[in-house]
Amino acid sequence: MTDCKTSNNTEDEQPSISLADYKFEDWLAFLLFWALAITVFSQFLSRYVLSSPLGWTEELARYQLVCLGFLGSCIGIRHNSHIFVMLFHRWMPITWSQLVYKIIAVCNLLILILLAYFAWTIIPLIHIHKMASLDVSVSVLYGAIFGSLLIMIIRSGQQVLVRFSNRLVSSTKNYE
Repeated sequence: MTDCKTSNNTEDEQPSISLADYKFEDWLAFLLFWALAITVFSQFLSRYVLSSPLGWTEELARYQLVCLGFLGSCIGIRHNSHIFVMLFHRWMPITWSQLVYKIIAVCNLLILILLAYFAWTIIPLIHIHKMASLDVSVSVLYGAIFGSLLIMIIRSGQQVLVRFSNRLVSSTKNYE
């Protein structure tokens, strides 16, 4: 007969969850996600159970989803987990690969700055336009997008600083 080995797993070996690992954009996305869930649930409840749909919930859910997508991009930039092509980096010398990563980080930062500039300039232009079913200006949505872009600029700036420091940095490092 063979001896059966038992698992040595104890509760001490379980990974601990620290709330300090979560940043501002994580908490904001968490709250917005649950606000979106409540909005969609109220839309479902009013439409299919009460047979009296709340028209404003569709538009609000759409705008909440847009904001949640931009907050998700903030988190993706912080974790450096956006999709990119790494085919040629495998065969490049490490110094060339680091140079390419630096160029990509700077280009990402410049594009985000340009997008933030466009969002900032469009906010006063669309201030007079209201949402279709809510008496709120559409510029509120662009303000939220602008805020998300600012967070992305900060996180991308952190990546650029780390890339240009003289340390050997992996392409998948988290910047927190």
